[in-house]
Amino acid sequence: MKMERIDCLKLLAPMITDELVAIGIAGVNWEWRSLSKHEGNMTIGSLGHTLAVGTGMALSLPKRRVIVLESDGSSLADLPCLTTIGTYRPDNLKVFVFDNELYSGSRISDPSATAYNTDLELMARGAGIPTTATVRDVESFGEQVRLAFSQPGVRYVVAKVGEGAAARKLPRPREDYLETKYRFVRYMERTEGKTIFPEQR
Repeated sequence: MKMERIDCLKLLAPMITDELVAIGIAGVNWEWRSLSKHEGNMTIGSLGHTLAVGTGMALSLPKRRVIVLESDGSSLADLPCLTTIGTYRPDNLKVFVFDNELYSGSRISDPSATAYNTDLELMARGAGIPTTATVRDVESFGEQVRLAFSQPGVRYVVAKVGEGAAARKLPRPREDYLETKYRFVRYMERTEGKTIFPEQR
């Protein structure tokens, strides 16, 4: 039996303090938001953009640790971002890809390429990301989280998880993407001391 994504997220959530967290859509989004009310959570509402947004955050804010919570389907839609990470290797970027081998995190759908012959960790390593791992149990995931928070350097972790049954049992978040966006921006303004949205006249 594969480990469940929400059990991994339960290990990660208490570790978050002032990190910036970019979160993918559907299952990982619903599960993370049920566990974390951190103002530094940024929900990305489109497939294939979470890793790119997180990478941009890490490159532009090198003193802030950036956590990316992604899925296999979304990762497969943005493979060129791996080469960007491999080229620039931002020390503060920590990526966790929850691979359920399906193009869905919220309900059953068609198998993704990782259900066949595609290996996201090998692709990341081939793109030049030096520290990668694939984990299949909660204990190994917890060890990767510990290393991500204790060691410098970009880290790319693929967590092989079940289909995501827990997400289907959760109530849907009541905040929409605009609400989470504005909360994140205000948090960034406050913690970085910079104006992002100027006063309206």
